[in-house]
Amino acid sequence: MSLDSVSFCCVVKDEEKYIGFLLESLLKASKKINQAEFIFIDDFSSDNTFKILKDKSVEDSRFKVKRNSEPGKVIGTNLAFSLAELDYVKFIDGDDLINGNFEISETTFSCLYHDYLELSNKALNYKKVGNWMVKDRSSVLREFRSIPKAMFIFKRTFLNKYFPIPTRLPFEDLWINFAASQDKNLIYLPKPFYIYRQHDSQYYGTLKNFNDAKRKRMAKRFESYYQFFLDNETPFDAGPKKEVRYYFDILQRKNLFSIFLLLSSPKLFVKAFVYNIPSLAKFLWRKT
Repeated sequence: MSLDSVSFCCVVKDEEKYIGFLLESLLKASKKINQAEFIFIDDFSSDNTFKILKDKSVEDSRFKVKRNSEPGKVIGTNLAFSLAELDYVKFIDGDDLINGNFEISETTFSCLYHDYLELSNKALNYKKVGNWMVKDRSSVLREFRSIPKAMFIFKRTFLNKYFPIPTRLPFEDLWINFAASQDKNLIYLPKPFYIYRQHDSQYYGTLKNFNDAKRKRMAKRFESYYQFFLDNETPFDAGPKKEVRYYFDILQRKNLFSIFLLLSSPKLFVKAFVYNIPSLAKFLWRKT
């Protein structure tokens, strides 16, 4: 059976080139979903993205299209979630596609994550996320491990405890992973319900397009989240371990000798080494 009631939430900016493909895939997937709504927050696009979406909302009342209240992905994500009314929520990106019709056997859950297809240069590669998060939920918070936010499906009422995301944070993705880690009955489904497009203009993307600029962005993201946990109470049951501080220092190349302080945390040690050599990170990604 397919999910009965889904709110798709998407913050977009200058996605004129890709948005039509996403809309087509959403409409196709929704044919077997009882109730679906498509919430788009335009983050001050300079192209025709907003017009394309507004025109679609005139044609189809299931589309809710708004301008962001002020620039920022976190603010837009909060606004999109506040407009969601259906049972389940899926966060998506404007340059990607939905794959399939969400046929799942689980009928009630708080959070589920799944595999995906990576689209690059017209080639599709199956990417297995794996059940590591089910087996080791604590590492998401303790070591800032994460998967792309679009691979989750959440019960909307479950997410209420974790929203809105603090607007001090620069990106929404880690926070959404942290929320998923709080579900003691987290489910992994080895089905590719999503097509994750890779291109050079992406801010992050997968390791396929990893480079020094993205390494620096990753480090700043970790640093911002780490400092937030030091300065604030959060709704989560744990926080990052101190080795995360050494990890983002190494990624910023502030003190490469700090890598030896990560020997007590093997996963962070390996990632710090690999991410400091983007060509190695891309090579290993191609082998997965």
